[in-house]
Amino acid sequence: MTEKKVIPLRAPRAPAAKPAAKTKAKRESWTTEKKQDFLANLAATANVRASIRATGMSESAVYRLRQRSPEFRAQWGVALREGYARLELMLLERAMNGTKKPVFHAGQQIGQIIEYSDRLALTLLSVHRDTVMGEAPAREKPSHPEEVRKRILEKLAEMNGRLTGDA
Repeated sequence: MTEKKVIPLRAPRAPAAKPAAKTKAKRESWTTEKKQDFLANLAATANVRASIRATGMSESAVYRLRQRSPEFRAQWGVALREGYARLELMLLERAMNGTKKPVFHAGQQIGQIIEYSDRLALTLLSVHRDTVMGEAPAREKPSHPEEVRKRILEKLAEMNGRLTGDA
């Protein structure tokens, strides 16, 4: 019998070279535009995770930026307060005007009713009772440490008076 010679279809590979040293991945960079996008989303939604996703940055990157930048941290606070104010207005509107709910009969929508949430209304009332009734006027935040110390001591004295019955 004759031997058949096997001919390779492709040339043999050269020995593999050492793998190239991995370079560090380029760090995510916060541009002014990305910061503004994040803060705008935060002000609109009051949702940090959704705002992070909208900018395409990682959660760790945004928290690192907040930690190292006092200016960004302050802007974050302003945006978050604005977001919560929008949310509160939406809830207040819902509590006052109700929510439209469809009414069905035999599988067909025959109309709609407006449903009011007493629980939502009571929650909003309790949150704002002091402000609305004038019992706790809104105070400016003190900026000097001595002002803060003075207010804390006044509050502690008031609490002590209530506890001891001297109030």
